[in-house]
Amino acid sequence: MSVDRAAMAVLSQQVCTTISMPACIRAALIATEIGASNGSSNGAAASGSSPGASPPIQITLRGGLVIGGLGVELIFRSRPKRPSGFPRDVTTKATLLPSGQALEIHDKTTRAKIGGDPAAWIQIRDGEGVPLTDQVYVGRLGRGPCLMDPPFTCLVSAETYVSPVGISAPAEADLTLTGEMTFDRGLSLRVVLRRREGPLWWGRRPDAILDFEIVTAGHMVHFPAQPIWTGESVGTLRSLIFLDGEGDPIGNEHLLKPTVALQ
Repeated sequence: MSVDRAAMAVLSQQVCTTISMPACIRAALIATEIGASNGSSNGAAASGSSPGASPPIQITLRGGLVIGGLGVELIFRSRPKRPSGFPRDVTTKATLLPSGQALEIHDKTTRAKIGGDPAAWIQIRDGEGVPLTDQVYVGRLGRGPCLMDPPFTCLVSAETYVSPVGISAPAEADLTLTGEMTFDRGLSLRVVLRRREGPLWWGRRPDAILDFEIVTAGHMVHFPAQPIWTGESVGTLRSLIFLDGEGDPIGNEHLLKPTVALQ
């Protein structure tokens, strides 16, 4: 049976909510001297550096944004099997976004006019510059990749669409579930660098501040369409509840209109 997608879009029921999505950036900061990356074999300073000065460094961010899971619970009002029976609620759960799914951070590279072996702190911020974590010390860039795994939560908008598929009787058809999640404000990673020189160097003003964009505001993650098999004893689709990655409810129950199926 072919399904009229335009008709399905009209008949779909849309449910929206805003949630605090658990996430972490599992990545590494990798530093190389610009002189070395340009083929210098003796560690000479990059062009424009004064004799004896450490060359500027090139810093690459490599890794992924790991986000928590998201699911839904559909609540149906069942049809009594006997004429004198009472209807009862029947539920079924579906996963929209598997827990631990990662969005790849394509190698992002920038330069810092700071040489030697600087110490690095990182901070997760939203796209408007609001901090989502404290500054976290991740190590010395001259000692190899600085690994990070800072947990945080970010605001996202989740939308799901429940579409009727199959038979003609209202609310008795199998359903299709799809949707998307949108990062409302975007995400960025701030890197703070300080030279390890002099007393109390860790408390002085930063020698360099770098910002890496992780996702832009409005970035969307689409949920693949999946069928929901209701079974013969299931009647009216009554409501929907969003679930976190562990299957616990998020927010309130969303009441739905009786689903109208396609012929």
